[in-house]
Amino acid sequence: MSFKQILVQAGVDKGAERRAQIAADLASRFEADLSGVFLSPAAPSVYLGAGMEAAPPAAVLKDLEDAHTRTVLANAKAARTTLERAAAGTSVDWREIEGGAPNNLVEAARTADLLIMPGPPENTREGVFAPADAVALSVGGPVIAVPDTSTATRVGRNVLIAWNGSRESARALRDALPLLTRAEQVSAVIVDHPAAARDGEQALEQFLRRHGCRSVNVQRLPEGGRPPSEVILQHAAHAAGADLIVMGLYGHSRIREFILGGVSREMLDDSPIPLLLSH
Repeated sequence: MSFKQILVQAGVDKGAERRAQIAADLASRFEADLSGVFLSPAAPSVYLGAGMEAAPPAAVLKDLEDAHTRTVLANAKAARTTLERAAAGTSVDWREIEGGAPNNLVEAARTADLLIMPGPPENTREGVFAPADAVALSVGGPVIAVPDTSTATRVGRNVLIAWNGSRESARALRDALPLLTRAEQVSAVIVDHPAAARDGEQALEQFLRRHGCRSVNVQRLPEGGRPPSEVILQHAAHAAGADLIVMGLYGHSRIREFILGGVSREMLDDSPIPLLLSH
């Protein structure tokens, strides 16, 4: 089991270079093809006179549209340069797609083995970014979301699995196997709260060892009145020293987690460590 096609969302935001480095490193380690996709934003509706009592003169609109086009072209060129520089001479397949709706990125990623894209928060960035959870729910494969707060330039050498025995958790585990079997250290944590998997430590450890994972460590940790996400993130950063967290996405409905909160939502919002997401 391996990754043969790795796709990274390129851009000019502050996390673009780190995503490019992570993607290039993984492509090199797996001897995989590397592809970059740049989502070109459509011209803002104000350029077309939307919402205005009187539309601007045609000449003004054309100047605005031309300026927008020049900016998009310049950003696409800069994004491609960043990715190719990270790839260090390795051939990169390049695509530019107009529009920033999640479906545009999902469609591009469905024929890749792994997608690397920005994590939250999207509202602080320049460019076009579909929410990582929306993409991961639809793409049908693993997504590595790299948060703005991450300083990682490579992932997958020290991996932590957030395990609760759910279908989503099992899907993420299997989707991450190419990384887990090559990792130097694989840890897993079960947060001991009412929804936790019962007696899951031994079964999970056996599964990982059967697949050839090295240096496996599975622990059950007490909730201690804290949110499970806090327990996981503290363990990942301090005890495990993880560079990647593997987790299933939205065991409850996405709407319920958005309104009431939940482990998926809290991990997406709070983790400074890249997340491998799967649903």
